[in-house]
Amino acid sequence: MLALATCANAQQQTFNVANADEFEELIESSKVAAGDTIVWSAGTFTDAEVNIEGIDGTEDHPIVLRAETPGSVVVEGESQFKIGANWWVIQGFQFKGSPAKFNNYNTFQFRGNSGQPSQNVRMTDCAFTNLNAEDETSKWVLLYGQSNSIDHCHFSGKNEKGALITVELGYLDADATAGHKIASNYFGDVSFQEGSDNETIRIGSSGDQNKTAGCVVRGNYFFRCNGENEIISSKSSYNVFERNTFRQCSGALVLRHGHHARVDGNFFFGDGAENSGGIRVVDSHHTITNNNLHGLTGLTWNAAFSILGGSQKSGGTTNGYQAVDNISVMHNSIIKCKRSFLLNKKKGSRAPTGTFANNLITSNSGPLVTKDLSVEGLTWMGNLMYGAPIGVDFDSMTSDPRLSMSEGLLRPDPEGPAANAAVKCDADVNTDIDGQARPETKKDIGADEVSGAIGSVSSRPLRPEDVGVSFLRGRGPEK
Repeated sequence: MLALATCANAQQQTFNVANADEFEELIESSKVAAGDTIVWSAGTFTDAEVNIEGIDGTEDHPIVLRAETPGSVVVEGESQFKIGANWWVIQGFQFKGSPAKFNNYNTFQFRGNSGQPSQNVRMTDCAFTNLNAEDETSKWVLLYGQSNSIDHCHFSGKNEKGALITVELGYLDADATAGHKIASNYFGDVSFQEGSDNETIRIGSSGDQNKTAGCVVRGNYFFRCNGENEIISSKSSYNVFERNTFRQCSGALVLRHGHHARVDGNFFFGDGAENSGGIRVVDSHHTITNNNLHGLTGLTWNAAFSILGGSQKSGGTTNGYQAVDNISVMHNSIIKCKRSFLLNKKKGSRAPTGTFANNLITSNSGPLVTKDLSVEGLTWMGNLMYGAPIGVDFDSMTSDPRLSMSEGLLRPDPEGPAANAAVKCDADVNTDIDGQARPETKKDIGADEVSGAIGSVSSRPLRPEDVGVSFLRGRGPEK
């Protein structure tokens, strides 16, 4: 077995290319095989066309296309990378815009020229900055296929219409799962555009809402992502949004279509930015836990936490608003926000159902609950609401949680009224926003287990230097 492994390693080759033409010649030569590495020499390249199809790596031996050193290959003009293959890694490229040159409408696509989608392709340690297309609209990255990933990349300076990253699902079979991962990336300075389809990340479209996308958006940093009032738009089912940090973003994380989303352990900071928002909920069976929302200024669509009344049942393909049923909203902290909790009937009068339990809501801006929908379908228990009037006849604790700043968060006093006061729910929340385990009994109210946390801290509000590319922020890609 050792001899076989040594032989396999010896057969793996490294090729060097100086430009897109040499890369194309290499691909057409049939010399590249699983486990090989292709090194692109440093330089600046204009209108480079790259298409990868017909050559696959394997799980144990992916094919790597990388810049000579991270960030040393600068791709500009109407360049486009397209990949419709399996088990590749694309690493270390800079896709750059400038006022003097137009960029491609879709700079990077996870599908080849033939339309063949990619599978198990990883884009890592790549930067996309200030791209602009001639027709004043662009979508920078299109995700097709299954089980692809975008990690430790940098995206900034989007000043045109179009979603920055779009996950396309329309071609998938009804029972197929996309399963993409978007993790540890930096997203910054996305400027406001009139109209819709200007999200930083959009997963699916209205017609995909009943598809099991199964995408994970984890550990990303969003700064001044203001393209529209949906920073992230989930338009499909069974997606996960966890441990992301949002700062000064005039928008919200929006569960727009689709059911069974999980939103856990995210940090939202307004930092004084106008119309900064939190989480907006449409459709059913979502689980929203352990999120910290602080100092948000949005009043309507970008309230700290909002639920929209529905007019249609869950599922289907229309672009209407589905009823909010059987959601679980537990152990969240909403602190010093201008509008803490909003129930709005502008898009439909169907009242929500679900459980709101063990949440901490404190603000001097009231009422803490603003509504024009019925709340009779909500089970409300174990919540602590302090500061302004509640606005609704909910049975809640109203004591001062005695917040103080610790490691980037306002946290309740470990001996105060939030400690050990959570009520037992059918669905337990066994960790907190720091990633620590909660005790089996006597859990704390809110996102933070301040009195009985078990184990080490594994999650904190992210900083720019925690994510993104090695050559812009001094940090290498995940091994």
